[in-house]
Amino acid sequence: MEFFEIPVSLLAGWCFWSLAHNLGHRWWHQEMRHGKQTFYAHGEREHHRLYDRPDATTLGAEDPRELFISFPLPFVAALGVGPVLAYGWLTSWPSAVPFAAAMYGSMVLDDYLHRRFHREPNLPGVLGRLQRMHQVHHATHDRNFFFMTGLLWDVLFGTAVLKGGTPGRQTS
Repeated sequence: MEFFEIPVSLLAGWCFWSLAHNLGHRWWHQEMRHGKQTFYAHGEREHHRLYDRPDATTLGAEDPRELFISFPLPFVAALGVGPVLAYGWLTSWPSAVPFAAAMYGSMVLDDYLHRRFHREPNLPGVLGRLQRMHQVHHATHDRNFFFMTGLLWDVLFGTAVLKGGTPGRQTS
């Protein structure tokens, strides 16, 4: 394996995960806005039951009209085997290792931070800013599809918003 293949494969793994995750969120939230009922749609409160800290009292009553889509990390990780195999087949099998490392590393980082965003109120610094962006995501279902590793895509697609405002512009 050539040296340049490692950084290219790392970048490809991150890019694949972050873009697929961002576009997946866009598609799924579009379905939610139209009230589509599918095998993977559940109530928004179910999402909070999975991710919020157990003593959270600000969740309010469950609204059966709200829809939410979530795939647990093990399910998504299992699906990730396909892209890793495809990457190895299209490039080289040794290149699939850094691709997989970046893809699964980004996936695990997103899951870890998603749990922190829900379970720890008012995170400090950059994490706090990203946490507030995630709250906008839950409030609007049409902005901030980034999670952690795909913020770049929301900036490029004009859907990154800190709070309020319109996509493409941040307002404080």
